[in-house]
Amino acid sequence: MQRNSSTSKPSSVLLDVWLLTHLTTNLLDGMLRELAITADEFGLYSLLNELGPTTPTQVARWTGMAPTTVSGMVRRFTARGHLAQVANPEDARSRLIGLTDEGRRVARDGNARLAEVMPDILGALEPHAAATHLGLRRLDRALRTLVGAADRPDQPLPGESGEPGSDAGQLTAAQQREVQQYIRWIRHRDATSS
Repeated sequence: MQRNSSTSKPSSVLLDVWLLTHLTTNLLDGMLRELAITADEFGLYSLLNELGPTTPTQVARWTGMAPTTVSGMVRRFTARGHLAQVANPEDARSRLIGLTDEGRRVARDGNARLAEVMPDILGALEPHAAATHLGLRRLDRALRTLVGAADRPDQPLPGESGEPGSDAGQLTAAQQREVQQYIRWIRHRDATSS
């Protein structure tokens, strides 16, 4: 389909994210095909490899994935011998999931494959690679607030400290949602009064 430049306008941030999601998935799926895992699966391998055992419920909170999606991935990883489940010492009703040695090997192999393309990606972003990464983290924080997802499980980037929501006096998720609702109300009020 040919683009109609006379009626086109800049895309929204969410359309950009949607396009980037599919381009990234396509790139990762191709790079990970020989490991017989998908881009989405690799994300969970990476999360568990970085953070160690956690509950499926916490994975759903961190990622925004539906609990049924997490359960399906847990079943597939377990069937491959890449995931082990152990009793949760803090809650007898739940289980912790963590990568086996073979699962950690898959995560390492996937990371090695991605390391091959990272110089090209970072080079294309220069001299704005750090600012782009920080911008993505800000977008991540905004989306987490809007959907009620848990805070990121990893450490803030340099430059993230001191921003709203990242200091010691940060708002709770409920407070952040309330602030976002107020912002939307102000924008609606101002748009209708113009």
